[in-house]
Amino acid sequence: MRSVAIGFSILAVSAAVLAQTTGPGLTWSGTTGGATGSFMPSCSSLQVSALRGDAVTMRAWGDPGSPFLIGVAATATQCLPVPGVGNGLVLDLPAFPVVGGLLTQLTPCLSCPPAFEPIGFVVPLSLPLGSSVSFQAIGLGNGQLALTTAITVTVQ
Repeated sequence: MRSVAIGFSILAVSAAVLAQTTGPGLTWSGTTGGATGSFMPSCSSLQVSALRGDAVTMRAWGDPGSPFLIGVAATATQCLPVPGVGNGLVLDLPAFPVVGGLLTQLTPCLSCPPAFEPIGFVVPLSLPLGSSVSFQAIGLGNGQLALTTAITVTVQ
């Protein structure tokens, strides 16, 4: 009986750990600005600074070969539940889709979702100092559709 209880305890802990690391995720990395991101969906917005002219790589993370979509909005302050989708919409409305595709790059990282897709761009020189924009992605993590943590970028 004791070994059965231990077995169920291990399964319960394993399921809880897996649920915490399923992704999907979104990361931001600038060459001269900041970097941030999370593989743990939550109703929050991570803050990062970007310099005008900085080369940036955003990465959407999730299940290999699965679709993703990244949206953008002026701010990210809410946590709006979406039926059938994990996490909540953090982007404030109106929000607009900016890029989507399939997660084709595989990673050996054991603490990351198993696939990602890099999106590279340069922060426009014309953006006013102090302006900000927020990003959030939706994708599959461990077979479950979910929204990522948002990232709010402020131009320095």
